[in-house]
Amino acid sequence: MSGDGADRVIGRIAASQRTIVGAEQAYARGVTRRAIEWRVLTGRMHLVFRGVYSFGCGILPPLAREQAALISCGEHTFLSNWTAAAIWGLGPKLPDPVEVSVVGRRCRPRDGIRVHEIKEIDRRELRRHKGLWVSSPARAVLEIAATGSTYELTRAIDQGLAGRLFTPRELSDVLARNRPCRGSARLAAILADPTSAAVSRSKPEKRLLRLIREAGLPTPETNVEFGRFELDFLWPRERLVVELDGYSFHRGPGAFGRDHDKDLAVRAAGLEMLRFTGEHVQKRAWMVIATIAGTLARLRAAGRG
Repeated sequence: MSGDGADRVIGRIAASQRTIVGAEQAYARGVTRRAIEWRVLTGRMHLVFRGVYSFGCGILPPLAREQAALISCGEHTFLSNWTAAAIWGLGPKLPDPVEVSVVGRRCRPRDGIRVHEIKEIDRRELRRHKGLWVSSPARAVLEIAATGSTYELTRAIDQGLAGRLFTPRELSDVLARNRPCRGSARLAAILADPTSAAVSRSKPEKRLLRLIREAGLPTPETNVEFGRFELDFLWPRERLVVELDGYSFHRGPGAFGRDHDKDLAVRAAGLEMLRFTGEHVQKRAWMVIATIAGTLARLRAAGRG
């Protein structure tokens, strides 16, 4: 293959892969090893990982290193752990080395890539993101539970819940499918604690859960899916819903209409609803707890508990 022909082939591969070209990809299209070595020597190709290069000036676009890591490690590989967490906004910036998981086979270590070998993975725990296979947000939480601090883990769960990247049920499902594994006990402990920061998405909600526990009241379910809505707190036996109107999650031109629609749907389902503000929880906690306690007692006396 002539020099111009090799450039065209390499350029087409690079154009579809964020400038990244795997040597094996080029060989399969007729490019010789010597042609690649010459382009590396002359600065037209740049080594990223073993057997994987960048074609062009050497400045990598976003996610190019991650794409290169997947190509370097071969088939049945996906971005995972802290790399996946960063992609979904659950962790800090993209880490170095790139973290990947390889399914059902051995993969030799590579400089700049941290490889995790796993036997299998449920297809529901993978996502296609900008052309790359990545751990789902819920699976990424389980993966970082193995190495992250408790603060990092609860922060990741809080951010995922707030961003609606997953629900508590999805976290529990991922945990159930993968137990026992490293980090599963830590994640299970957090999910089992209803007053943990990881189960609630705002500071007033976390504070209210603590107040409920301290008052000896029944622990509610949190962030419960309800049709197209999500209920902040639900006591299913008593059929009581409590909603907190906070700055971050209820503000905006459509907030009043959404809240009104939710109220109508809740009452149409035969549930009772109480609404408080974040300021109520912070400054008038006694009133909030007394109202909830009185309502729960009334509902139980009426045969709804």
